[in-house]
Amino acid sequence: MPATPPAPDREAQLEAVLQAALYLLGARQDQMLTIEEWTDLARAVAACQQRKTADYLTDRDLEDIAERYALEWDEATDGALPTLDED
Repeated sequence: MPATPPAPDREAQLEAVLQAALYLLGARQDQMLTIEEWTDLARAVAACQQRKTADYLTDRDLEDIAERYALEWDEATDGALPTLDED
C-alpha cells in the first residue's frame, strides 16, 4: 500500500522547514546568520508544531525585530512583540 502524500498545507510547511534549514546551513558555512534567516527558521518550525514564532526566538531577538528590523510580523501567527518604552 503506497504512502499517502502529505496534505498541501503539510507539504508547504515541510518545504518551509527545508528552505529554512538550507539557509541555516549556508549561514553556518559563511559564519553568519541574519535575523531574517533565524526568524524564517523559527517560523517554519513553529508552523509544523502549531506554535508561535516568538516561542522559538529569544527576548533579544524579539526586541531587535520590534526596534530595528522591518520584518513582516503577524501577531496572530507569530506572537506578540515586546512593547518598546519611549523615554
